[in-house]
Amino acid sequence: MGTPTTPGPRPVVDAVSARRARLLLRLCLALFLLFCLNVLLGKARVTFGLDIGFLLPDVPEFLLLLASALCFTLAALAREKAVDSRGEGSGA
Repeated sequence: MGTPTTPGPRPVVDAVSARRARLLLRLCLALFLLFCLNVLLGKARVTFGLDIGFLLPDVPEFLLLLASALCFTLAALAREKAVDSRGEGSGA
């Protein structure tokens, strides 16, 4: 028996969806970095007793993380549409 070959990267079928996926992933990264920066600044304020002028309260901080997760999910769906992976053993 031969060794199974691993499939290579799937070709992009829809360039618009691929571009949208890249944009959404960049937006997701930016939002997540803002969230992490806010958490680190909050930790620094508590640990070192710093007076930091701009920190997000709890609800806007949660909404920032929610927006990041939403952008990540939309980017994954756009990438899946771009490579048209529905017909290749994905269970569909």
